[in-house]
Amino acid sequence: MPGPPKRILVVDDNLTLRVLLAQALEEAGYVAIGAESAEAALEVARFDPPDLWLVDHHMPGMDGAALIRLLRRSPDERLRAAPAIGLTGYQEAAQDLLDAGAACALSKPCGEGPLLRQVADALAGRRPGSPVLPHRA
Repeated sequence: MPGPPKRILVVDDNLTLRVLLAQALEEAGYVAIGAESAEAALEVARFDPPDLWLVDHHMPGMDGAALIRLLRRSPDERLRAAPAIGLTGYQEAAQDLLDAGAACALSKPCGEGPLLRQVADALAGRRPGSPVLPHRA
């Protein structure tokens, strides 16, 4: 029997995009939790860590790459181990997300198909292929 649905924390300061991403994820059977900033996401995750992080790069305050770097250094194994997928509209930012430890970086806006494939791959521990840049080993 399959376990409970995987929880995905969608971190984006753009409310419209956050809602659209959450809808696509929920229609695919995931539980989506939204956060408008890296700081808000960390507060949510402190009590109930997600199975995967979906993180925008450009946000007020802490950007997505800084959030991912913080997660990768976290003393909490649950935060450190959860894969992160970066979202960005800029090639340079995509590299920054990958260097920070994102499994992949998706172009914004990204289609539902590529998003769901990357999410499934990351959750399964498979090396995702990305429309922007693959993660370097």
